Amino acid sequence: MKSEYLIGIDSGTTGIKAVLFDIDGREVVQHHIPITAITPYENWYEEDMTEIWDKAVQCIQIVAKTVDSKAIRGIGITGQGDGLWMIDKDGNPVRPGMCYCDGRTDEFISMWRADGTLEKAFDICGTAAFGSAMSAEIRWMEKHEKENLDKAVVCFHVKDWLFYKMTGMISSDESDMSLPLLNMKTRRYDDELLRLFGIEQYKDKLPEVYPSDKNFHQILPEMAQQLGLDPETIIASGPMDIPACALSSGVIYDGQACTIMGTAAIHSLSMDTPRIEPHMSGMTFTHALQGRWMRLLSSLSGTPNLEWFLREIGGKVVQEAEKAGRNIYDYCAELAEKVPIGSNGVMYHPYLMAAGERAPFFKSNIKASFTGISFVTKVEDMLRSAYEGTALAMLDCYSHMPIEVKEVFCSGGGAKSEFWMQMFADAMGKDVVVCEGNEHGARGAAMNCGVAIGIYDDFEDAVSRIVKVRKRYTPVPENTEKYHLLYDLYVKGYKLMMDWWDLRTQTMQELS
Repeated sequence: MKSEYLIGIDSGTTGIKAVLFDIDGREVVQHHIPITAITPYENWYEEDMTEIWDKAVQCIQIVAKTVDSKAIRGIGITGQGDGLWMIDKDGNPVRPGMCYCDGRTDEFISMWRADGTLEKAFDICGTAAFGSAMSAEIRWMEKHEKENLDKAVVCFHVKDWLFYKMTGMISSDESDMSLPLLNMKTRRYDDELLRLFGIEQYKDKLPEVYPSDKNFHQILPEMAQQLGLDPETIIASGPMDIPACALSSGVIYDGQACTIMGTAAIHSLSMDTPRIEPHMSGMTFTHALQGRWMRLLSSLSGTPNLEWFLREIGGKVVQEAEKAGRNIYDYCAELAEKVPIGSNGVMYHPYLMAAGERAPFFKSNIKASFTGISFVTKVEDMLRSAYEGTALAMLDCYSHMPIEVKEVFCSGGGAKSEFWMQMFADAMGKDVVVCEGNEHGARGAAMNCGVAIGIYDDFEDAVSRIVKVRKRYTPVPENTEKYHLLYDLYVKGYKLMMDWWDLRTQTMQELS
């Protein structure tokens, strides 16, 4: 039987990659190129759309030439959600794209929170609008760069830009546009939402929205020639990166959860009906599958908690690992494993990022902190508490989900740590599963493309054929009891500190 392949494209905030998969989901070859961040002002985070396209071309060309072009059946595209990416009537970028971590729109978010707009919108879309939401960024453009907004013929997302370049089609899929412009029940644009956000006059700049597996088109002939592809190649766009990772991990049924332990700790849950608890926290967006939604509560800081600790505090640990010729993360796990649960009284709250925390509570000025340090505290205690703090933040998010979590599928850089995965299982009291493969976002996009063009009968068939469990971590009951005691202390700690963080902010402003 002739071999067949799919390519997955994943455009993230730090880089873009193309991955060639066989139709059983195995990674054949991948190529990644970093993307340059544009940060001219505080809280701005942009990327050059032309640079992204040029590097996407390079990535595709490199992986496509490794096999017969006629064997590549299609390309699936995913990428970072949120933000604002615009093109003019000639199909050229109007300005750099605003990324999901851009935070320039606080004036509108603060106004909407104060006047009740966010709460009214939440009841319709299930998402508490945030700084990089397209609704807020269109308003920012209207106030600060009206001439650029007027030039734009469409406001869409980064994967939609790549889809346009490859097919000439302007569209988006439901997953991207459900944050926060779609009615969560109808999965269509909602006029009341647009009115609440004050952007109803720009409705004609919003693209047509399709289910992920219906958002596809044949590649342009000139693009096929440039990329080294067959002119019959089909390009599919969607879903965005979070549901793409969930799909690639097999998270498609009610109660299955997906954690991406990367720069952010992204915790999401598959649901067969849209649910919005907890109120005014997190996001609700469509899954790739019809009749499925996802509820997301995301901790802003994941693996950077450990990376920061090793860079700023754990110099001794790094030196010891280097001297012994050991992998630093393996060595850290061995050290931390020798410390008992509870880190000998040290607790770490992992609110490391500049934007504070978003879920399961919103507090923009909260910061990371160690408590319980004494004269007998060792660096190993603090190291373990950094692991534990991230695990407790994960438990905090899942404890606030609207339905019970059945099992958690974990991917991202943190999933490589067996010590951390077992800690997650113990803290959650649920099985934690790590699947085969590394490029889950790109694979989810390739799976969607495979469903779109009929390689797989449906998403369930794609999952059954592709998703393979690498390792399942089962919780140890006595450890779970200890972590739940620790969790109560963790929650009480941050609740007691809420007013103190406001006082700290005020004091720092007076000192400056």
